[in-house]
Amino acid sequence: MQLKGALHVHSALSGDGTMTIRELASLYRRHGYQFIAITEHAEDLSESDVETLRKESARNSSDRFCVIPGLEFSAGTELHILGLGVTQLFPQDDRLAVIEHIHAQGGLAVLAHPRRIQWNCPAGIVRAIDAAEIWNVGYDGKFLPSAKALGGFAAMRQVNPGLLAVAGHDLHRRESFYDAAMEMNVPSLSADAILENLRRGRYQIRSRFFRAGPGAEVSPARATCLRVVSEQLRHIRRARSLALGWFS
Repeated sequence: MQLKGALHVHSALSGDGTMTIRELASLYRRHGYQFIAITEHAEDLSESDVETLRKESARNSSDRFCVIPGLEFSAGTELHILGLGVTQLFPQDDRLAVIEHIHAQGGLAVLAHPRRIQWNCPAGIVRAIDAAEIWNVGYDGKFLPSAKALGGFAAMRQVNPGLLAVAGHDLHRRESFYDAAMEMNVPSLSADAILENLRRGRYQIRSRFFRAGPGAEVSPARATCLRVVSEQLRHIRRARSLALGWFS
């Protein structure tokens, strides 16, 4: 069964989310997705909220669509860790303890939006996590990941050769959607099967303009093109910002 899915999605249970889990499921189904992995901000949730997350995720799952509940742990810093498939709050701020908690619950620990920390992550954390967001649509922008992200991820892989690259939507509102998918083939549409494929690196990152494997395998030609396009986009964004400043 070929699946198309999205990681790192927020509902209104997170303080900055705007859509219900039902609305999120409907949005992604319309775009041809078969699963989403929700990761609500853990610091925003009570135990009652977590129970709602579990129930609404199950209620909006079917034999054609799967909602995987999870949490995003801030660990008291700019360094955030996604717990895919984890629905138990954790009171400690220690980052390694948070990762151990995620693994103890059978979840995957993913470094969220590494751009926020300029891809500078302690080696102990890099060795402990399962994956890093080589492309976070919310922080890195639509269309393409940055060339810096490819370099940052490659450096992390020197520390942890088994580290996986994933794409995260970090979606909080409908208009932020962009079709950057995690694609995989699974025997059945279930959270366990999807998480197992992610854990084993059995997937591809695909969008209209970008494609990469779990090790962020990009051909030299594609990498060169990415650097050129990323630089052009950076200039375009800067010019747009200046123009808005002039006419505001």
